[in-house]
Amino acid sequence: MKNYRKVIASITAVVLSAGATGSIAYAKTADKESAELPAEAGTPAPAASRTAEDGAAFKDETVYVMCSNDSSVKNIIVSDWLKNTGALTSLSDVSTLSGIENVKGYESFAQSGSTLDWAANGSDIYYKGTSTKELPVGVTVTYFLDGREISPAELKGKSGKVTIRWTYENRQKVTKKINGEDTDIYVPFMAASAAVLSTDKFTNVDVTNGKVVSDGEKLIVVGIAFPGLNDSLALGDIEGLDVSLPDTFEITADVTGFEMNSSVTVVSNEIFSQLGLDGDLDFSELTDKLNELSDGADQLLDGTAALYDGICALSDGTGDLTDGIDKLLDGSLTLKNGAAELSTGASALADGAKTLSDSTGKLSGGVQSAKDGSAKLVGGFTQVSSGSAQLTDGIGQAADGAAALSTGIDQAKTGSDALDSGLAQVSEGAAQLSEGAQALSEGAGALMDGGAQVSSGASQLAEGADALDSGAASLRSGADELSAGITSAKDGADALAVGIDSAKTGADALYAGSTQISDGAAALSGGLTSAGESLDTTIAANEQALAALQALYAQSPSEELAVAAGTLQQTIEAQKQVSAAMKSDGQLGAGAAALQTGADSLNAGLGQLSEGLGTAQTGAAALTQGLTTLDEGGKSLADGAGQLSGSTAMLAAGAQELSVGAAQLNAGIGTLADGSGSFINGLSQLSAGLGQLTAGSGALNSGLGQLSTGAVDLNSGLAQLRTGSLSLNDGIGQLFGGAQSLDQGLAQLLTGSTALYGGTDTLYQSTLKLSAGASSLSDGAAALWGGVDTLKTGSTALVDGITQLKDGAQELNDGMMTFHDEGIAKITGAIDEQLPALTDRFRAVREASQEYNSYSGISDDMEGSVKFIYVFDGT
Repeated sequence: MKNYRKVIASITAVVLSAGATGSIAYAKTADKESAELPAEAGTPAPAASRTAEDGAAFKDETVYVMCSNDSSVKNIIVSDWLKNTGALTSLSDVSTLSGIENVKGYESFAQSGSTLDWAANGSDIYYKGTSTKELPVGVTVTYFLDGREISPAELKGKSGKVTIRWTYENRQKVTKKINGEDTDIYVPFMAASAAVLSTDKFTNVDVTNGKVVSDGEKLIVVGIAFPGLNDSLALGDIEGLDVSLPDTFEITADVTGFEMNSSVTVVSNEIFSQLGLDGDLDFSELTDKLNELSDGADQLLDGTAALYDGICALSDGTGDLTDGIDKLLDGSLTLKNGAAELSTGASALADGAKTLSDSTGKLSGGVQSAKDGSAKLVGGFTQVSSGSAQLTDGIGQAADGAAALSTGIDQAKTGSDALDSGLAQVSEGAAQLSEGAQALSEGAGALMDGGAQVSSGASQLAEGADALDSGAASLRSGADELSAGITSAKDGADALAVGIDSAKTGADALYAGSTQISDGAAALSGGLTSAGESLDTTIAANEQALAALQALYAQSPSEELAVAAGTLQQTIEAQKQVSAAMKSDGQLGAGAAALQTGADSLNAGLGQLSEGLGTAQTGAAALTQGLTTLDEGGKSLADGAGQLSGSTAMLAAGAQELSVGAAQLNAGIGTLADGSGSFINGLSQLSAGLGQLTAGSGALNSGLGQLSTGAVDLNSGLAQLRTGSLSLNDGIGQLFGGAQSLDQGLAQLLTGSTALYGGTDTLYQSTLKLSAGASSLSDGAAALWGGVDTLKTGSTALVDGITQLKDGAQELNDGMMTFHDEGIAKITGAIDEQLPALTDRFRAVREASQEYNSYSGISDDMEGSVKFIYVFDGT
C-alpha cells in the first residue's frame, strides 16, 4: 500500500519539487526585499531598450501582502513588470490598482478606467500600485503556548512548549468539465512559508510538512502546502489510495523568552501552469514493467505461502513433541518415585543385613561360649569318670573286706590278728572311697559349671537365633521392597522409553517442518532475487528511456521534456532503492538470508535433537533390559530371603529346645551333686564306724554275734553299693559320651555360625553398596525428572515461539497478499483505469492555473504570471 501511494504521489509531489526550491529560496530573503520595495517605488531609473523578439508581451506580477503578527492585512502593494518582448512603442495593459507609479523609468501612461496605455518606446515597464481586492489565498498564523491558543502579543517573552501553525485557505476556484460533468476546480497554488529562529531561544524544533536547516547560530524552518489541491484532484475518491497533500505547515519547539522576527510566505501557481499533459499519453511500457513487478510479487507471495506451510507443519509437529515430553516427564517421575522406593528398600535391606550380621555375631559368640562350657563339661565328666572308677575299686575292696570280715568273724576267735589286718585294709579302702567321693564331688561341681555354661550358651544361642530370625524377616521385607522398587523402576524405564519414542517422533516431525521452513526461506530468497532481477531490467529500460529524453531535451529543450525527465529520474532512483533492498546486502535480501540461516540452524538443531533422542532410545532400551535383569535378581533375592527366614525360624525353635534341654541337664547335674554330697556323708559315717570298730576290737569277741549279723548286712550293702557304683559308672560314661557329642556338635555349630557371620557381614557390605547405588539411582532419577521438567518448560517456550513464528509467517503471507492485491494489483489497475481519470483532473487543474495569470488584471493579448509574498510582522 505504501509503494502504491508513492507511485500516485510522485505524479503530484515530485513534479512540483523543482519549482518549489526556487520559491523557498526566494522566500528566505523576501522580507528584506519586500520591505525595501515601497521605499524604492519613486526612484526613477533609465529605461532599458531591447531588441524585438517574437512573441506576445508578458506581465510578471508580484503582490506584496503586508500583515500584522495577528495575521490581519495592513496593505497590499503590487509590483508589475511588463516585458516588452516585441520592443513595441506602446503597451496596453489592464490594472485595478490605485496610485500607480513608474518605479524604474520615465515612461508615461494614459488611463481609461482599468486600461493603461504605456508609451514604452521599446522598453520594459516597471510600475507599482496598491489594492484592496480580496486575495486568492488567505494565510493565517496561529500561536499556541503549552497547548493553549494565545495572541502573539501575549506570547512575547513567555517560555514553554510553543506551536506555530500556518493555515492556507484557497479562495479561487473555477468550474471545469470532467467526464461530461461540471466540477469545481481550485486554482492550484503552492504556498511556501519560511521563518528564521534563534538557537538561543528555540530548541527541540519539530516540523510538520516542512524542513529545518541550521547554520549553528539560527534555525531556518521552511514548509510547503497545496491548499485545495486534494479536492481538485479528488484523491480521496480513489479506492485504496491514502494520499493527503498538506494545506497547513506547523512547527513545535521548546522556547525560552519567546521572540520571532518577521516571517515570509510565497504563494504561486506558476509550476502548475507549466505541467505538460497534452497529447495522448502512452502507458504501455509502464504497464509492461509493472507486469514484471507483479510477476516478482507473485513469486514473493509463493515464497511466503511456502514459508507459512512449513511453519504450520512445524507447529503441528510440536504437538507430538509436547506429548512425548509429557510422557517422558511422567515416565521420569515414575522412575524417580521407583528409584526413591528402591533407595528406601535398599536402606531398609542394609539395616536388616546389619541386624542379621550383628545377630550372627552374637550367635557365634554364644556358640563359642557353649563350646567352652561343653569342653569344661567333658573335662568334668573325665574327672567324674575317674572318681567313679576309684569308687568302684574301693567298693570292690570293701566287698572283699566284708567277705573277709565275714570269714574273719567266723574265725574271730581264732584269727584276731587277721581281723586287725582286715580292719586296716577296710580303713584304707574307706580312705580311697573318701578320695573317690571327693573326686566325684569335684566332678559334679565341674559338671555343674559346664551345665551352667551350656545353659548360658543355649540361652545366647536362642537369643541369637531369635535375632537371626528377626534379621531374616527384615531381610525378606527389604528384599520385597527392593523387588517392588526395581519393578517400579522397570515400569518407569518402560514409560521413559515410550516418552523418548514419542519425543523422537515429535522431533522427526519438527525436523520435517523445519526442512519445509528452510525450503520456504530459500523460495523467498529466490523470489526476491527474481523480483530484483526483474526490477533491474526495468531500471535499465527506464535509464535508456531517460537517456533518450535527455538527448531529445538537448536537441529541443522544453518544459514538458524537463518535467518528464525529472519525473523519470526520480522514479529510477526510487526503483534503485527498492532493488538495493532486494540485493543480498539489502534489507529485504539480508532479512531473507537471515531467515534462511535461522531456518537452517533450526533444521540442524532439530537434527541433533533427533539424533540425541535416538541415543536416548538406545539407552532407555539398555536401562529397561538392565532393570529387567535386576528385577529378576530382586525377586530371587526375595525368594532366598523367604527361605532364609524359614530356616532361621527352625534354627530359633531348635535353639529354644536346646536351651530347655540344657536347663534339664543342669537340673540333673544339680541332683547328681546333691547325691554325691549325701554319699560323702555316708562315707564319713563309715570311716567313723570303722574307727569305732578298730577301737572296739577288744570287745569284738563279745559282740561277734552282733558283728556277724552286721557283717552279713555290710556285705549285702556293699554288694548293693557295688552294683550302684557300677550303674553310676555306666551312667557317667553315657553322660561323658553325650558331653563329647555335645562338644563336637557345638564345634560344628561354632564353625557354621562363624561362616554364617562372615556371610551376613558380606551381605551387609553388599547391601551398603546396593543402598549407595540405589541412592545414586534415586538422585539420578530426580535429576532426570528435573531435566525433563526443564525440557517441558523449554518446550512450552518453543511452542510459544513457533506459534509466534506461525502467526508472524501468516501475517507476512497476509501482508504479501495484501501487498499483491492492494498494492501491485491496484497499481496496475490504476495504470489501466484510475490514472487516465486522474490525468483529466490534472489537465483541468493546469488549465485553471494557466487561466489565473494576474491579480490586478491583464489584457487579452498579453500572457502573464503572478506570485504573492506575505510578510508578517515579528513580535
